[in-house]
Amino acid sequence: MSESLLALVPLDSRPCNTRFPEQLATIGGTQLLSPPIEILGDLHLPGNAVAVRDWVSQLPEIDALIVSIDMLAYGGLVFSRRPITTQEEALERLEILREFKSQRPSTPIYAFNILMRLAITMDSDAAAANYYNIMRYARLVDEAERFQSDYLREQLAQVKAEIAPEVLQEYLAARARNHQINGQMIEWLGDGIFDYLLITQEDAAEFGLHRREQDALLKAARELNVQHKMSLHPGADEAAMTLLARHWNTQVKFRVRWSILEDSRRIAPFEDRPFDESLIQHVEALNGVLVEDGEADFQFFINAPVGGWHKDEDDAARSLRAARLNGFVRDIEAAILDGKRVALCDVAFPNGADDVLMNALDKRGLFGKISAYSGWNTAGNTLGTVLCQCAAIAHSGSTPGAELCSEDNRQFVFERLLDDWFYQSRVRAHIEKTARDNGISPLDLNGGGEIVQAQARRELRNYGSMLAARHFKSTLEKCEVSLPWQRTFEVDLRAQLSPVEAT
Repeated sequence: MSESLLALVPLDSRPCNTRFPEQLATIGGTQLLSPPIEILGDLHLPGNAVAVRDWVSQLPEIDALIVSIDMLAYGGLVFSRRPITTQEEALERLEILREFKSQRPSTPIYAFNILMRLAITMDSDAAAANYYNIMRYARLVDEAERFQSDYLREQLAQVKAEIAPEVLQEYLAARARNHQINGQMIEWLGDGIFDYLLITQEDAAEFGLHRREQDALLKAARELNVQHKMSLHPGADEAAMTLLARHWNTQVKFRVRWSILEDSRRIAPFEDRPFDESLIQHVEALNGVLVEDGEADFQFFINAPVGGWHKDEDDAARSLRAARLNGFVRDIEAAILDGKRVALCDVAFPNGADDVLMNALDKRGLFGKISAYSGWNTAGNTLGTVLCQCAAIAHSGSTPGAELCSEDNRQFVFERLLDDWFYQSRVRAHIEKTARDNGISPLDLNGGGEIVQAQARRELRNYGSMLAARHFKSTLEKCEVSLPWQRTFEVDLRAQLSPVEAT
């Protein structure tokens, strides 16, 4: 396998959008170029559209370009939710992609853009009320219309009255502009500017304003006969990874093993369709294959959506689930003992791994024997990440089991365990209490978060040392921890394990 050279314009500067794709590209034997992180913005500062455009125009010869429409058009995900940039300005910024394609017609462009979520950005405590009210408004508009319900109309009027008119106006203006841009990108797909277009539905629900937008976009794709060159499914931050895997075109085969089969039909929090439908769409988008029998590249174990939030689960519910997961855990162990490549997709709950499952795997000493793992944020984020890791392993050409000794793959699994499980499901609650106790908002540390960051660093390093020794037969040589957006929602965790000892 010869190393290829790809370029990525990421969604924003968060580690999930910059570092994850870079790590997975490395696992897959691909070099990935990205713009300097300082021009990609942050929670309060949009990406520098001019600098990003110039970076694209000056790229060397590459094998493919993966590009976030939202970064180029608006300055990133957060700023796609604000009407600061006009539709005309956004299209002008995106013209660089037309120019790029005209100058390099044989270089594929894989584009992704976000179908706006139901809520606004919660970037401060003051924004919390509007966040929840806007989300309720967006759902009730759709429900009241679909069900022709006077009761729902009354509820809609009540919640609308609680939202400041200027806040609602800005929200609706951003939605309308984004919808027009998304439609324009489908037209560009028809014009051959893009080789594939991925529209990911950010945080949503079964009903909401997004439903009519989805219907219109899918209708436009059918009319242009480009529906086979695009996908519209739940997600956001994993989109670049999905397109990276699509470019590899490994046709990696997955045999799915569910924790609880009936839970596969649940709609996960922040999503708008049954999870098993989302699974099919994600796998198709990266040119993977689901198999029911015969040989598979990965035994793909899915801890299916439970419904609700892990913090609301009492001891009795946890004990009951632990008993129900016994067979699932035994099957994981049996597949490992049988020499199969095991991938674990943990979507039981949003915003962190399932502590019940992880404790069971921990007791059996299985973490270091899992080839691929993810359990962070939304179900779509988790699913897209672990699917791409499997594609990366397949693209590397390594023999089954070799990925368990690969420094790059071991590091990614280790960091996902430390971040997705220990940080998101345990440490984050600790440091948010520390922040509140010190008069600091976890939503915006505002330069006063060193005490919070120090606690996160201490707890993660202590647990990381135990995890490395117990499951990876290694020592933790380095563990850098920071909160890059000065909030507790995400952590930038960079670990280094000592090499595997030869046996």
